[in-house]
Order: sequence, then C-alpha cells, then structure tokens
Amino acid sequence: MKTKIKNWFYKLKLYPSLMLTFNGIFVLAVLVILATSAVITGKITVKNYSTYASQFIQDLSRNVEYITNDVENKSRFILSESSIQEMLTAEHRNPAYNDILQRAKGEITRLIMEQDYIESLSVFDLKGNGFTVGDSPSYISSLSVWKKQSWYPEMIRKKGNYIWVSSDFTGIREQENKILFARVINRKDTMDGIGILMVVLDNAYLSKMINSLSNPAIGEFYIYGGEKLLFGPEEENREIQEFISGIKLTGKEEIDSRRSGRYFVTGCYDPHMDWNYLCVGMVRGVLSSQWINFLIVAMVTCIVIIIASYIYSRFSRGVTRELQSLNEIMGRAEDRNFKEEIKIRRIEEFIQLGGAYNKLINRIHILVNEVMREKLNAKQAQLENLQAQINPHFLYNTLDCISWKAMANDQTEIAEMIQCLSKMFRFSLGRGEKEIELSKEVENTRNYLLLQKKRFEDKLVYLIDIPDSVMKYRVIKFFLQPLVENSILHGIQSKPEKGYIGISAGEDDGQLVVRVWDNGTGIDEQQVAVLLRGDTYDSSGKRHRHGIYNVNERLKMRYGEESALRFENRKNGGTKVTIRIPVDKLQGRSGGSNVSGITGG
Repeated sequence: MKTKIKNWFYKLKLYPSLMLTFNGIFVLAVLVILATSAVITGKITVKNYSTYASQFIQDLSRNVEYITNDVENKSRFILSESSIQEMLTAEHRNPAYNDILQRAKGEITRLIMEQDYIESLSVFDLKGNGFTVGDSPSYISSLSVWKKQSWYPEMIRKKGNYIWVSSDFTGIREQENKILFARVINRKDTMDGIGILMVVLDNAYLSKMINSLSNPAIGEFYIYGGEKLLFGPEEENREIQEFISGIKLTGKEEIDSRRSGRYFVTGCYDPHMDWNYLCVGMVRGVLSSQWINFLIVAMVTCIVIIIASYIYSRFSRGVTRELQSLNEIMGRAEDRNFKEEIKIRRIEEFIQLGGAYNKLINRIHILVNEVMREKLNAKQAQLENLQAQINPHFLYNTLDCISWKAMANDQTEIAEMIQCLSKMFRFSLGRGEKEIELSKEVENTRNYLLLQKKRFEDKLVYLIDIPDSVMKYRVIKFFLQPLVENSILHGIQSKPEKGYIGISAGEDDGQLVVRVWDNGTGIDEQQVAVLLRGDTYDSSGKRHRHGIYNVNERLKMRYGEESALRFENRKNGGTKVTIRIPVDKLQGRSGGSNVSGITGG
C-alpha cells in the first residue's frame, strides 16, 4: 500500500504535487505550533495566576501584619501611660478613684477611637476593677469569664509578654469566635503584675477586609488558625472547605502555590499569629481564558491556511507554466545527439526536463573540456616562453661567475655586492611560497641593507635587534624590505647628516610586534594617508601602487585589520612603523630566548 501511494505520488504532475506537499507541510507545522502554543500559554496562564494569587496573599498578610503591629504598639503605650498605672495601683475605695478611672478611660478612648478594626479594649486590675472601651458583649467586660479561658494561665505565666488568641470563650453559649490580644500590665518601678490588658479585634472589619481582597478570577480566600477556619467568604462553599480540610496546610512562611486535583492552592504561614492564609481557585476557571484564546488562534490559523493555499496555488501554476515552456525549448535540442544521462524518477515535468538536460549537458561538457584544454595549452606556452627568456639558474650562475671574476681581480666590494644581489634574486624567485620564516625575511632585508651600505657608505648605519625566540614564526613574504626601502628613500636619502635605521621584533601581550624606525625627516598624517591609499603617481602622471600600500593590504588580508601598518613620528626626529600580528595567527615557534643584534656601519 505504501509503495503504491509513493508510486502514485511520483507520477503526479508538478502542480498537484506542489499543492499536496505544501498543504501537508503547512498543516503539520500549524498543528505543531498550535499544540506547542497551547502548552506554553497554559504554563503562562498558571504562572500568571500563581503570581496574582501570591500578590493577594501578600496583601492580606501585610494588612493583618499592620493591624497586629499597631495593636502591639498601642499596648506598649498603655503599659507606660501614667493614668493607667495610677488607676491600677489606686485604692478603689478612695474618693478620687472615680476621677482617676475616668481620666484613664478617656486616654484609652482617644487612643482607639479612629481604629475601626478594634472592637473593644479592656483594662482591669487583678481584683476585677477596671473598664472596657468599645462595643463588646457583656462577658468581655468580666474578669471572671477571662479566668475560665484556657489561654488565661499562659498569659499570666508570660509576665507581661503578649499573646494572640482565637477564642470561643468557654462557658458562653452561641458566641462567635473572637480574635484577641492579651498581656499582663506590670508596675513600672517594680515590674510586678498589677493588671491585665485585652484588645478584641472586630470580626466584621476583618471579614470585610478579606472580602475586599477577594477576586472571582483568582479564587476565594481563607484564614485558618491551627485546624480551625477563622475567616472565609460570606457565602460558604462547602466543597472547597471540605477540600481544604483534606489537605495539609502549607506551614511555610514563603508563599507556596501548587495544583491539587481540580483546584489551585496558594498559601503561606504567619508564625506571628500562627495563621495560614489560603487562596483556592478552580482549575477550570483559571484555564478558561486559555481555551478561548486557543479557539481564536485556531480560527485565525484556518483562515491563514486558506489564504496561503490560494496564494501558493496561483504561484505554483505560474511555475508549472514556466517549466513546461522551458521543457519545450530544451526538447528542440534532441537532434544534437547528447549522450550523458541524469536519472530523475519524481514529478513528470522534471522527468521530461531531466531527459532534455541530460542531452544538453553532454554537449556542454564536451565544449567546456575543449575550451579548458585550449586555455591550458596557451598558459603552458606562455610559461615556457617566460622560462626561455629568463632562466633563474642561468641568472644565478652568471652572477656567481661575475662575483668570482671580481674577487679574482681583488674587487672584494663588488663581489660582496653581487653576492647580496644574487641572494636577493634567489629569495625573490624562491619556490612560490607565500609565507616564510621570519629569519629568512630578515636575511633578505639584511642583504638589501648591505647593498645600500655600499652606496651610502658611512652615511648609513643600521641595527637589527630580533630575539631567536620569534625567528621561527612564519610570516608573509616581502613585508619588511619595502619598509626599510621607504625609510631610506624618503627619510634618510635627503638628509646631509648620518642616517640610522633600526629593525626590532618581539612578543608583547600575545602579539608579534615588529618595528622599523629611522632618524629621517619624519612624515605627516597626509603623507601616511596617501601611502596607505596607494595614491602615488610617477613622472608621467600615471597612478601606481606603492610598496607600502601593497604591504599594508597584504597584512590586513592575512592577519586582520589590527595588523595594519601604524606610522608615527619619533620625538627626536624620524619615523617609526609598527606592525602587530596576533601570535595565534602565526605558524611555527622556537623556544629560544637569545637576542641577535647586528649592526652595520
């Protein structure tokens, strides 16, 4: 079956084959993109939900922290308030006791009158005398009721340290849970317990605060004290509360978010209050926006597929017509008897095109071979002609003959010059290599300087100072001698006094640094620009490339822009040219460290 489908596809014409291929690939790519985008958007949606829920939990925790810190701060003020201390230590039979009591009550009233989250504040001495400020049930104002509660002994044991309690008030029927703050009030001078302070928070205010933070898109908020639900939404969701009771509360101070079944749970633990803050959202509700976005993307994708398929259909029909036309033109060449064949088994139009191309390419191959053979013959004839004109061996032997003749006639100086010239010719012709060891480049430059020394005599003094450690590096050929020649022609030749030329090289910070300097007339920036651009002209006005230009271009091409020639004027007169070549772009290296110093004149 698979073979039949393959053979059927291979025999299709170009247009249906292109359309099937394009639509198949395009639809497959779109399906992969849709699946990938669904996974990615789902993760982004969950991450965003977790971020929003964590922010709400953080806001709730911050608000509760503000309330508890404010209550604790106010309690410290009450402990040190002189009117409170006086009331708790005064004898209640004293005629002035009522005035003291009213003064203390007035101070407390002013302290809490603007705090909506405080339901009541009670101050009693250890005998049960005192007062309660705020709207509270009668049992809150009874010290005897306090003493029956489980938290009362713990408060006494703390001797002035505060406690936060979620209390149902044992012995009181049908009373709602209360969040209260309690501590013992100590005498300031002796730190003995003289009274009790209790602050009851307003449950209605806390519930309103929690509901104001709730968001249907995020979920419902709950506060648990231990295993007991303290606050939740106004409309109880028993399913969610049963779910919460079945999971382990986070117990971490850091905000934690995770998925559990059909719910997303985000929460944190407040060790200060021993409370758990929870936000519970339905997975279905959180991901609903993702599915809406997915359906929109799917609809847009279908429209794009239809439009793209129509455009590609128009394009492929045009290509098919062009190929059919080309096939007809190539078919006219059948009578030329081409022999070479290319086997094409797919797409009917390409099979026909391949047959015509096979016949045409055979003829082209023959013609190309003939042209190449003629060019090679012409090149060979040209080379042989050049070799006939100048035979290097003949030139070397002739120079050696002249040198021996000069020495035989005691013309030692002429013999030395001819030997230097012969070595330079040998170096120039060489074996066609593009890179040589630095030592050979230096040797060729030394021969050039020896010839110039014979010309200028005592007017020219040169120094070559290059360590053996860099002599084995392979560098481009003919980059040093043109620099020395430029120093002689443009720096020293026009000076009446003695001229100096120095050549040095060494490694610095991973680079081979070569310097050529002289004490000539110096060079300005305009001259440097002319040399590096090659804008030099001969006496007839014809432009020609200077050796400096060629050296600079070859250095940049081989080693990069950082190896270009750098000209600068020396402080004591003359010019210095610096070349920096990265060592990692060079070949060959010697481990020696001796310095070769060669001085001429």
